[in-house]
Amino acid sequence: MRKASALGLIVLVFSPLLTHALQIGSSPQRPASQSAILSVGPHEGTFLILSDIHFDPFAGTDPHAIETLASSPVEKWQGIMEAAASREPSRDGADSNYALMVAALEAARNSGPYDYILVTGDYLAHKFPQKFRALRPGGDGYQEFVFNTLAFVNRMIEQSFPGVPIIGALGNNDSLNGDYAAPGKPLLLRLSREWRAVAAKSDASRDFISGGYYAIEHPTVPSQELIILDTTFWSSRFADDGSPADANDGANEMAWLGLKLDQVRAQGRTAALIMHIPPGAHAYESAKAGICLAPVFFWKKSYQDSFLATIRSHKASLRDSYAGHVHINDFRVFADNGGAAYFQTHIAPSLSPDHHNPEFEIGVYDKITGALVDYAVLYRRAPAQQLSASSDWEPAYDFRRLSGLPSYSPASLQMISLLIRSSSTIRAKLLDLFAMHTTSASSLSPKDWLPYSCAQTELTPAAFTACACPAAPAP
Repeated sequence: MRKASALGLIVLVFSPLLTHALQIGSSPQRPASQSAILSVGPHEGTFLILSDIHFDPFAGTDPHAIETLASSPVEKWQGIMEAAASREPSRDGADSNYALMVAALEAARNSGPYDYILVTGDYLAHKFPQKFRALRPGGDGYQEFVFNTLAFVNRMIEQSFPGVPIIGALGNNDSLNGDYAAPGKPLLLRLSREWRAVAAKSDASRDFISGGYYAIEHPTVPSQELIILDTTFWSSRFADDGSPADANDGANEMAWLGLKLDQVRAQGRTAALIMHIPPGAHAYESAKAGICLAPVFFWKKSYQDSFLATIRSHKASLRDSYAGHVHINDFRVFADNGGAAYFQTHIAPSLSPDHHNPEFEIGVYDKITGALVDYAVLYRRAPAQQLSASSDWEPAYDFRRLSGLPSYSPASLQMISLLIRSSSTIRAKLLDLFAMHTTSASSLSPKDWLPYSCAQTELTPAAFTACACPAAPAP
């Protein structure tokens, strides 16, 4: 049984099309063509969203072949993988092996076409340094292996979608220095030449080498700027080495973001943000017993506060933001002091089956404004239901089609979250559906659903605590 995303189940719960949605779930699989998955209007386009790929070249690959990879240029990696890697895609709890990545890219290609592709970070597998050193205890060749792995994933995507622009963000695992660490200047320098979207623009290349962030023009909407961030520097788990450069990287990036948004506003343009680690509360950690009054946030408070202030002061210029990291489909809604929602962060699910069945998304955007207006999720069936690696992907849901709402928007998302909190009937149905479609690894239950809902709309510790701990005094 697949793990359904929390947002998908929420939509099913309150949708006026609930009966129709359940009929879809029990009917024979429709053809995996884009027209069967979602409706695209005359002034709309589509793009692919990949997140948390967590490619693990070690998984299911003969150790001798890993040695061959480590001593070979990235141009030879696909041939080595084809000869030596397992043909069975990764199972639940593991990261993406070669077979899963190939199957996912084929399913995504069959569900196209796309105007562009967003990759919201974490190209590399979890515990990448440890896995490499298990084979080479001395760690010799590690930096080259990290770069080649990142380049290999990027080239596999390029090969699957020739000529389609790929806009990537770095995640907390995408580093020469381990998890939640600075990516390292040698890696940034080489990726600035590898990632075509960065290499094509001198300003983007300069900024990327400086700190892993950059800005480019939207591939099809000339009036919009895409601003790509490395939010690892803002993470509450960021493990800097104490050097002055690392201590300043987060502050430098925040200042750079403010300047970029100032420029966008002065030019009468708009912007969308792309990142890996989203802002707001870490619902899973904050749902643990005994810490309700001390919620865990993804970012350090100083960066969270600065970001919220920056977003508020530029809200007229901002359209959307995109993130990953949590491995489930989710969102964050930004509201003004009067409670009116004005901005959103769309959080994409993981391709890696670590804690979640593999998924990718098709986004629908307004070709005039660049705004995200709809999306569909495609997921890989559980092993017992598999037919073959290339045929075991199917649509989970499409936001507009199943919700009956006119558009994916801050107001729509705010309404979804508030409905869950205000209606015990809707909430009970949500939990029933969630229990039916998830394993025991999920933490969403009748006693801890509230932190997940509150994290979607309450973006400060005080607001989150007031929402998630209504019986307790605010700190």
